[in-house]
Amino acid sequence: MTFKKEKRRPAGFYPSVFQILLSMLWGGNHTSIKVALDYSPPLQIGWMRFVSGGIVTVLYMFFKRESFLIKKSEVFPLCVIGLLFSIQIVFMNYGQYLTTAGHATALNATFPIWAASLAHFLVPNDSMTKYKFLAIVLSYLGVLSIVFLDTELITPGISLSGDLLSITSAAFLGLRLVLTSNFAQNMSEVKLMLGQLIMGTSVFLIVSQMVETTRFSYEFNYWLAIFYQGSVIAGFGFLANAWLMKRYLPSTITFFSFIQPLSGVTVAWIILGENPGRGLIVGLLLIVLGAIIFSGESYYKSTRISSKK
Repeated sequence: MTFKKEKRRPAGFYPSVFQILLSMLWGGNHTSIKVALDYSPPLQIGWMRFVSGGIVTVLYMFFKRESFLIKKSEVFPLCVIGLLFSIQIVFMNYGQYLTTAGHATALNATFPIWAASLAHFLVPNDSMTKYKFLAIVLSYLGVLSIVFLDTELITPGISLSGDLLSITSAAFLGLRLVLTSNFAQNMSEVKLMLGQLIMGTSVFLIVSQMVETTRFSYEFNYWLAIFYQGSVIAGFGFLANAWLMKRYLPSTITFFSFIQPLSGVTVAWIILGENPGRGLIVGLLLIVLGAIIFSGESYYKSTRISSKK
């Protein structure tokens, strides 16, 4: 695969503020899923989310006059990303179904660490450094703290299986982001997102009809939760993140990813009344510290390189 000349630059003040706001929005994603799961089964929630996000993406493509035509060279990337997306969301929704929103948020927030580990092998010039290794060790210790210091005997709603599914979802998300970054060098990143939403909708709708009993509700909270995780996150959130990644160096954007678990745990506490357990608090601190060390090094290096040009 060939890559175009690097045109991305370090994020300045306004893009950084925009990413902080996006991270705060993403923090509420797992709480919205938890709310919706009180009314509908996990796979049904998945395809409804994709339909909602797909509508926003299609409107954006019409507005930007993006082409809907698929070239022969784009078929393989679209299939790979769509498949990984579907698998990741299955693990995420079922993990959220079996554990608390706070746990799922914190464990899924490890995706930058998984991405860093995989990028070492899949992305040229993105090798492991001692600071990245330290960040990964701290984050994995955080994961172990969340999973094993809290038990369902201490905090209701927590299960080992739910936590492990959430960790697996984070690993698939890290892989998907690395491959998306590679594929997007030679095709539209918006087309990749629409492709993954279409495949996700198809897979989840078919399997949901086979193994689940479809249930809807007239409750306002239900449709608000679907709108949030669909239009706000899978629609606006995906598009906004892709817009930033297309124009700015990823390391200077992901620097602010540590805000997401903090926001998510706070939202789960306020809306769902989930009291953070000792494992969640210790693990969250370790994950945040790891994210700061990992992203901070990349942010510092990229801004230094930019200032010398």
